[in-house]
Amino acid sequence: METRDLDLKLCAKDPIFVDGVPIFPIPIREIARVGYTKYNTDIRFLSLTESDIGALLGKDISGVGAFNYLIGNALHDRETLHMMTFWLTKITHSKLTFSPRRLSFVGDGFEITKDNFDSVQAIIRLRNGLQGVEEEEENPDNEAARRVLQRRKEERLKRRKAKSGDEESSLTLADLVSILASGIGMTMDEIMEYDLYQFNDQFNRLKIMEDYEVNVQALLHGAKKEDVNLTHWITKIKREDE
Repeated sequence: METRDLDLKLCAKDPIFVDGVPIFPIPIREIARVGYTKYNTDIRFLSLTESDIGALLGKDISGVGAFNYLIGNALHDRETLHMMTFWLTKITHSKLTFSPRRLSFVGDGFEITKDNFDSVQAIIRLRNGLQGVEEEEENPDNEAARRVLQRRKEERLKRRKAKSGDEESSLTLADLVSILASGIGMTMDEIMEYDLYQFNDQFNRLKIMEDYEVNVQALLHGAKKEDVNLTHWITKIKREDE
């Protein structure tokens, strides 16, 4: 799918179809019902890519693949299998069952298998704010490039752990909902209908607008032009993997 087409689809509540699999947004309202801690832990597990798992284990799992690794864990732990089925059911709005014989999740007229899981997972990551639309392709041409990408993946994982370990001093999702509602003049109920992709998009846009206004005021009050990074708010949002 073209990036510009995908960008536009992510702005709506409609499902995005991948190989016949409908992928719906999970609004913050629904996250609140389930619990943000559970949602965050479970969706991050469900979204683990081959390179994520390789970085966590410290070894190459390209011969196994993300789907087989996750299913292998699920087959050894019924709670993990239940968790994956629960979230895939919620994401697809279809009652899914796991088929041990086919090693797949079977829905109403579609199936999630090792063949389409990576594509399904990529949209799940996007809709839940775990990567930017324009994420670079991680298919390095040589071993040196592969090592650089691996180190970067490990650093990202360290940052995630650091964030989760500093919860008392960091802003919560509830704080951010309140900030965004105040910043763009919407009610918190309206903001709670956003999924995390939409929320992050609007929050980043608000930040760009605020930075622009602050820098304009700095220039009006005598700041030197070369000391001010004046970027108009009508610009593309630069996104980074969490």
